Amino acid sequence: MKALNVYLSCVLAAGAVTWSAVAPVGAEQSAPRIQQQVERSLRGGDFGRIEVSVADSEVTLTGTVPHLLAKNEAIERALDIEGVETVASELQFSFEEDDPDLADEVGKAINRYPHFTIWDYIDGRINNGVVTLRGSVTPSRNKKRELYERIAKIRGVQDYVDEIDVQSVARSDERLRGMIGRSLANSPHFERTVRMRNPPYHIVVNRSSVTIYGYVQSEIEYREMERIIRQTLGILNVDNQLQALR
Repeated sequence: MKALNVYLSCVLAAGAVTWSAVAPVGAEQSAPRIQQQVERSLRGGDFGRIEVSVADSEVTLTGTVPHLLAKNEAIERALDIEGVETVASELQFSFEEDDPDLADEVGKAINRYPHFTIWDYIDGRINNGVVTLRGSVTPSRNKKRELYERIAKIRGVQDYVDEIDVQSVARSDERLRGMIGRSLANSPHFERTVRMRNPPYHIVVNRSSVTIYGYVQSEIEYREMERIIRQTLGILNVDNQLQALR
């Protein structure tokens, strides 16, 4: 993915957002005690300047944080404190970024993710700092979480929406990936690009169905890619969304 599409039509609502947790039975602590424990839990992390106030079982966090990951982790740590039922976040970010520049940074973060392969596909959009990623990833590891952590550390990201699907763990899908990969490696059209960690095309194999994304250099490569995949034994259907550059 070279860059994310940028949309500028959405305006975020201002104000505090409240998270809730189910408090254990009998978990009652005084407000000063809760405040002390929350403040202690936030020490030593990359949280910027956070102020904590407590009313009954509700914690309010105010101040500035460097990025979205720090904000969400601060909220999670507060919710983990015994006696806390809700957390109201009034946290602000210490840095803002224009959507086009932010799209470039998000694209770089995805392309540099070492486990982003030919068998994964990610696309997305940015609306006023809110990053939405969609696509499909293999189930070999928790790629959804790892991508979130990378994106949420980018300064200027206001929020993150995960619309990424995880592909089936079926052994038949893994077998099909191997067969397709070997066929492409034996083709003079794809023997070089298929060995790239992040080639210009991506092939999603899920429940014996295949979707092809990205681009190839010519109409000949377009037809050859589809021929190779359609002739792979065990594939039920093929959705070819490739683009030919010429």
